[in-house]
Amino acid sequence: MSAKHTGSAVTGAAVLFVLLRLLAVSHYDWHTSFALLHTLELDDAPGLFLGTFMADDRISTVLLMIVTPATFFYYLRTRKDPERPNTTALLALIVLIALMVSHTLTYHRWWLALGAVAIGAAMVLAIHNARWILKWFAWILAGSALAVAAIVSTPWVPKERINDSEEVYVFETSPGFLKVLEAKDRKFKILRTEDVQKREELADH
Repeated sequence: MSAKHTGSAVTGAAVLFVLLRLLAVSHYDWHTSFALLHTLELDDAPGLFLGTFMADDRISTVLLMIVTPATFFYYLRTRKDPERPNTTALLALIVLIALMVSHTLTYHRWWLALGAVAIGAAMVLAIHNARWILKWFAWILAGSALAVAAIVSTPWVPKERINDSEEVYVFETSPGFLKVLEAKDRKFKILRTEDVQKREELADH
């Protein structure tokens, strides 16, 4: 695939990812999705992407157990291939390992590493000729990312308790008002800053 087509594919996948996140977070309500769209800025992209995978601990557990050994396997098979950017795979592997350590310490799921090793061993045993995974690796990751974007309804921002009563997700803080999404009913609201006396970030998402 040419660089031009690759760039177009990445851009299209990124737009689709954002669209699916907006729909999933709003429980697929068109009007709420449209309202949330206008709270996004260009510099929100990293937080939106990473927040998607960190928001739901069950999804992140499964993804870490699958993606980490797959990335390790991909790196081993391509590290000596001059036509493949193996540095990216190595950096991704380092990040995934760091995420796995953090996830294990946070949720005390000590079996996470064992699960990743078991899945990696299954990949080695089941796939004798791994050329297909080398060819489709990027598409597999992209497809997994889009599936997660469409499924995970937890927003990419922390949950907060407003005035010791209402639980919301604050999507935008501007002079004079807050744009929030109700945690329970997923209704979009604009609150005046003067009406918000207390904000407390909650540990759960």
